[in-house]
Amino acid sequence: MIDKQTLREQLRSTSPEIDHERIVRRVAALLDGSEGWVVTYRALGHEPDLVGLEGLPGLGPFALTRTPDGAELLTVHPVDAPSERHRYGFDQPVADAPIVPRADIAAVIVPGLAFDRSGGRLGHGQGWYDRWLTELGPTVLRIGVVTRQRLVDHVPTEPHDVPMTHVVTEDETIVVG
Repeated sequence: MIDKQTLREQLRSTSPEIDHERIVRRVAALLDGSEGWVVTYRALGHEPDLVGLEGLPGLGPFALTRTPDGAELLTVHPVDAPSERHRYGFDQPVADAPIVPRADIAAVIVPGLAFDRSGGRLGHGQGWYDRWLTELGPTVLRIGVVTRQRLVDHVPTEPHDVPMTHVVTEDETIVVG
């Protein structure tokens, strides 16, 4: 069985084709009727770009995560908060932007290098999402988004890895569990 680091290296050496619009439509359908904040992200080159989701009527309000400089938890801020460039190349809210309370979060859209059908996620290896997701309530939707090319048979997981409740590709929405 392949280990996390080897799988990361394999995936980082490829550039998937991404149909952003189809993924946005699928995620929007999943969020339809949800009440509360929807936490999203700003995409890196290999990730589905979900900015189009934020302008759709009836969805939101939307928030973005802020990646800490150290081992702290991610923080969540309104999507329209002032932003800055993170050292890894994505935009994120500034440190003193207003914080969205965890109790008000209805759904989290989670990026990753790969996902599997059981909700396993392969991230970049820093553990920010896994540490933060454990702090959210059990009713919060955890939606992994990935291209069909990066929906793999098995993501190696460890006890601290938090599974998704849904995985969305261009072609399907997988309900986990």
